[in-house]
Amino acid sequence: MTDFLVRRITGQPRHPLARVGVGVGLAGLVIAARLALVPSMGQGMPFVAFIPAVLLATLLGGGLSGVTAALILAFASPFVLLPDDQQAGALRRLLLGEALFLGSSGFVIWIVATLRATVAREVAARETERLLRLELHHRVKNTLAVVQALADQSFREGGDPDADRQAFSARLSALAGVHDVLVDRAWRSVTLESLAERALAPFRPPRPDALVLSGPPVFIPPVSIPPEAAVALALCLHELATNAAKHGALSSDHGQVRLSWRVDDKAIDGKPIDRKAGARRLSLEWRETGGPAPASEPGRRRGFGARLLARALAAQPGAQAALEFLPDGARWTAAFDLDGA
Repeated sequence: MTDFLVRRITGQPRHPLARVGVGVGLAGLVIAARLALVPSMGQGMPFVAFIPAVLLATLLGGGLSGVTAALILAFASPFVLLPDDQQAGALRRLLLGEALFLGSSGFVIWIVATLRATVAREVAARETERLLRLELHHRVKNTLAVVQALADQSFREGGDPDADRQAFSARLSALAGVHDVLVDRAWRSVTLESLAERALAPFRPPRPDALVLSGPPVFIPPVSIPPEAAVALALCLHELATNAAKHGALSSDHGQVRLSWRVDDKAIDGKPIDRKAGARRLSLEWRETGGPAPASEPGRRRGFGARLLARALAAQPGAQAALEFLPDGARWTAAFDLDGA
C-alpha cells in the first residue's frame, strides 16, 4: 500500500493535456456527485466536497491538475449550486465561499506539490544509492579480479620472492594511482595525457627529453579514455616503464622513450577496419631508442609483461596490440575504438 501511494504521489502523466484532463475529469465527477446529493443535503455548503477533489487531482496529476480542478469548480459552482431564491445574502455567501475555497485550494495545492517534490527527491536518492551500491559491487569485483591476476603472474613458482614482492607492490601502486585519477573524475572518462602523466611519474628521469609524451596538437580536444580502458592502459604503461627502467631506454644515459597517440580511422597496421560510421579510434605507440639492445629471449618477467601488454586491452572494442623488440629498442603499439567503449 505504501509503495502504491509513493508511486501515485511521485508519478504523474507526462503530457500537459493529460494532466489537465485529470483535473477536468475529477471536477466533473465531484460536481455530478454534489448535484446528485442536492435532494438529501440541499444546496448549503457547496464546497465541502470540492477541497478533497482538488487534493486528489493534485496527487494524481500534479499542480496543473489541481489548479485546473479548482478553477473549474470555482467557475461552475454559481451556476449549478446557487440556491433557487438567488437572494442577495445567498449570493454573498456563495461568493465568500468561493473566495475561501480558492484560498484553501491554493494552500492544498502548495502543500501537496511540496510533498510530491520531497517524496520524489527521496525516491531518487534511494534509487541513486541502490545504483551506487551495485556499481561499487561491480567495480570491486573487477578490481579484485585484476589484483588476483597480477598476484598469480607475479608470484610464480621458481621466482625470487623479494623480486616478486617488489614487482607486485609496484603494480598495485600503479593500479591505485589510476583509481585515484578516476575517483577524482567521479569514475568518468579521463584524459589520456593526465592518465599517462600519473602512470609514468615515478619513472621520469632527470633529463626532460628522456621521456616524452606526444599527443594531438593543442587546438584539438584532448582524448578521453573510459574508466575500464583507463585501468588497463595504466597497467600497460606501468609495465612498459618498468621494463624500460630495468632493461631498456630509461636504463641508459642516452636512451629516450616517446609515447605518442592519435585519433583516426585506421588500424595500427594502416588497414581499414569495419565498424559503425563516425566511430573514433585511438592509436598509441610506445617507442624506445638509444638504450641497450633488447635480449633475444626475454626472461620470465618480461614474458609476463608481454602477455599483459597483449591482453590487457582485449576487452575494448576493436582492440589491437603488438610488442616488438627492434635492434634499437622496444616498440609497443595498440589501438581500440573510443566510441561505445
